[in-house]
Amino acid sequence: MRLGLLLSCLLLSPYIQATTLVVGIEDANNAPFEYIDENAQLSGFHVELMRTVCGRLGWKLEFRRYPWKRTMRALESGEIDAATFVAKSPEREQFALFLPDNLLHVSRTTLYIKRERAGEIRYQPPLEQMAWRWRTALPNGYYMSDEVLAMIERGVPIEQPTVTQSQLFIMLISDRFDAVFGATSALTRANAEIPDLDQQVQRLDGALFPGKSMYAAFSRAAPAQLAEQFAEAYRLFRLEPAYRQLAQRFAVTELLPQPGEFQ
Repeated sequence: MRLGLLLSCLLLSPYIQATTLVVGIEDANNAPFEYIDENAQLSGFHVELMRTVCGRLGWKLEFRRYPWKRTMRALESGEIDAATFVAKSPEREQFALFLPDNLLHVSRTTLYIKRERAGEIRYQPPLEQMAWRWRTALPNGYYMSDEVLAMIERGVPIEQPTVTQSQLFIMLISDRFDAVFGATSALTRANAEIPDLDQQVQRLDGALFPGKSMYAAFSRAAPAQLAEQFAEAYRLFRLEPAYRQLAQRFAVTELLPQPGEFQ
């Protein structure tokens, strides 16, 4: 009832009726969040979430796919109203609004091992002790978690070869490393490039570490009410079973923000 009343009020507004939300996303395969599916259509958890919330607001939605740096420039200039998959930083807060209720997901980092070594390599905290025992690595330039970054700064021997996540999986398969760090969705993305990768590599049970909070960031050059109205409609959507069903559809349930993470 509350959602219905809210949306009715919003739809009565001439401004809202005329709204087209222009959203920038990275021109890359960021499955399961943002990607081109087998039917050559833009899809993913973020994409369908934006479509659902905008649909409930009565807004038209336009996606623009750019390289990441251009997406951030477009957000700063106001060329686009919002961008998805954006981590908050002091620099970005100068030109973008990161409202707590516009948090899309919280990235989590895990360790991957070869399936055939599952009986040998087990996760036993603390993580640092494990990193000293086993040969571990992460792709150079990739963010994993503050804990992992702090360990590297302390001199813990975590290698950082200049490779992509997919190339790092190949190095894992060839026994260059015992375990490699990656986002919880990394195996799904890399499996599209490396046939049968999921038959050779698996996540290490129990190894799950918090990462970055990813937002739908709204341009400060756009009308402020856009971010606020989207946040309220999105917050109400999260109270419905359809929200979790959407997450299950894209297998991102474990990445949904917990109540204390909306900040």
